[in-house]
Amino acid sequence: MSTAVLNEKVEVFKKSITDIVELLNNTEESTLYVKPSETEWSAMQIVAHVLEAVDFWVEDLEALLIVPGAKWGRNHEHVRRLAAVEENKVGQLKKEDAIEALQNLVPRVEAALGKVKEADLEKTAPSYNPNFDGKPLSFLIDHLIVKHVVGHHDQIVRHLAKVK
Repeated sequence: MSTAVLNEKVEVFKKSITDIVELLNNTEESTLYVKPSETEWSAMQIVAHVLEAVDFWVEDLEALLIVPGAKWGRNHEHVRRLAAVEENKVGQLKKEDAIEALQNLVPRVEAALGKVKEADLEKTAPSYNPNFDGKPLSFLIDHLIVKHVVGHHDQIVRHLAKVK
C-alpha cells in the first residue's frame, strides 16, 4: 500500500461518510430509529456503531504507530462496542448530531492515515481477536476502517428499504 493507495483509501472513506450523511438527510428522523426486526439494528444504531468503531480503530492505529507490535483489537463482545449501540443510548442521538459526528470522522481518519509511513503498513502485531492475530497494519486500515464503513453504508440502505 503506497501513499497513493492510502490517499485512495481516504477518498473511499470520505465518499462512504458522505453517502451515509446523504441517507440520513433524506430520511425522516423517526424512521432512523425503527428496527427492521428484533434481531437487526436500526439505521441509527448502525450509525452509532460506525462512530464508535472508527474512533476505536483509529485509536488502535495511532497506538500501533507509537508502539509497533503491541497487542491490538477487540472482539464482538467488547463492552464499548456493545454500549455504543444500546437502544436507550442511541435513542438520545439526534440526527443532526450524528451527521456532525460522521463528518468529523473524515479529518480524524485523514490525520491518522497521514501519520502512516509505507514501511508501517506491513508491520504485524498480536491481536485480542484471534481472527486478526498477526494481520498487517494495512489490514486494520483497509478492512476495519475503510471497508467497514462502506459495508455499513450498504447495511443502512438495506435497513431503510425494509422499514420505509
